[in-house]
Amino acid sequence: MFIPFLKKLVTDVDPVEVKRVEGILKANAIPYRIKSSSLRGPFGRHYDSKTYSQIVMPLYIDAQRPTISYLVYVRSKDYDRAIHLI
Repeated sequence: MFIPFLKKLVTDVDPVEVKRVEGILKANAIPYRIKSSSLRGPFGRHYDSKTYSQIVMPLYIDAQRPTISYLVYVRSKDYDRAIHLI
């Protein structure tokens, strides 16, 4: 869905927290958009995920997963209300 004039509401690396924010926005009928971002770019992310699943995961169960940032955007006019809700 295209939402004009977006303002960044939350940036987080925890997908559980982003899901919580998404649930609040949905429950209050506030349009939003979520974008994922990685410092490594799409090719680096692909390489990281393949390496993690094939090499690291079998060797180290507690290995750290590649970091992905999640950005949640809302309309500028909904920003104050969304901040108050979350």
